[in-house]
Amino acid sequence: MTFRTRIPGLLLALWAPLAAAQTPPPAASAPATPPATSGGMPAASDTTRAKLPQGWYVTESAPQHFEAGVDDSAPCEGTRSAFLRSRTQATDSFGTFMQAFSAQDFRGKRLRFSAAVRHLDVKGWAGLWMRVEGADPKQPLAFDNMQSRALVGTHGCKRYDVVLDVPQEATTIMAGLIMSGTGQAWLGGVRFETVDASVKSTDLLATPQPLPSGPQGLEEAPRPQGGANAPLGRVGTAWFDTQRVQTETPLVKGKDASWKGEFGDELFEHGIEVNGTYERRDLAVKVRAGGAATLIEGTWGGERLYIRLASDSLAIRWGSDDQRFQRDLSAATPKGCNAYLQTTGRFERQGLEVCGVALATRPPLTQLVAAFLSGGVRAGASRRPLPLPRQPVRSAQPYDSSGRDVPSSQLQ
Repeated sequence: MTFRTRIPGLLLALWAPLAAAQTPPPAASAPATPPATSGGMPAASDTTRAKLPQGWYVTESAPQHFEAGVDDSAPCEGTRSAFLRSRTQATDSFGTFMQAFSAQDFRGKRLRFSAAVRHLDVKGWAGLWMRVEGADPKQPLAFDNMQSRALVGTHGCKRYDVVLDVPQEATTIMAGLIMSGTGQAWLGGVRFETVDASVKSTDLLATPQPLPSGPQGLEEAPRPQGGANAPLGRVGTAWFDTQRVQTETPLVKGKDASWKGEFGDELFEHGIEVNGTYERRDLAVKVRAGGAATLIEGTWGGERLYIRLASDSLAIRWGSDDQRFQRDLSAATPKGCNAYLQTTGRFERQGLEVCGVALATRPPLTQLVAAFLSGGVRAGASRRPLPLPRQPVRSAQPYDSSGRDVPSSQLQ
């Protein structure tokens, strides 16, 4: 399998392949070295496929839903820009205009990918993205797709960037412009440049550790800086990595696609389905990701479950509980987190943070479901089982001094 052939399947998937993505055309083979750092888009040729700048190509989650090309009108920087736009009104797909190159010249350095972007009528979200990959494609070394600071609606030219550290074991760097849903975005003034430590990393995989379960002393263990067991995502106080989901009822990864809990819980992942038992309740859900929102739908404990996570809103429904949140852009959040705020009535305000790869276009399914059940669903609901209604009992005492068990209004 060639390097280029496997790129679409690795684009944003951290654990699952992007089965529906198209293989890029042979004419768009990846360059052996990164593009020039001075900005601007490379020249285009006369053919339809070659209208794309050299080394760039389009990959998408649904065939023919997106297209890209070169636009000479109103560029943000330079003499022209490249565009990515939806060709249909389908909101459940995403596309990316991207390139890939060797990480050799950037190992041990901090790399900033920046570009001037303008966007029109984006329903869903758009943003720059970059991914650093090592020997195992299923374990990216660094990743950011701007979903925590997504571009939505319409906005004029503005410069954006993503910043990632490139470890010594890195082999490949992929970067580009992503759009989920519908709309159009223009990209220009592309730059790849190394920066020093004063420029903060935007790496989503470097999610901060969750709050400790109790107070800590001065001799704290150092926080992990990466690797297979570093925290990758969080929903509220529930967080997960590649091997565990840390909640009140934690899960650890078993063999194949199974996860086991300390209290007899066990979950199995089959494609987009997650089934089994969690918190001693039967669970059967489907997770649909890759579009403008991530959907979790099914049943838990015999009650209907519906979760919809988007860049601007979050809905959580379980049985009669109904939580609806809006993105709180004014909240001071940790790096790589979205803050969602719910207002109930006039006084009560409830917030929920979603962080790391829980926001990714292709999140790890079982970990995401368990984190939402514990950190999102139960956090906002009264989950004690309601008592069964008791049968009415006829009182042995009479209604009045007559001694008859009949209401006085009916006495003659």
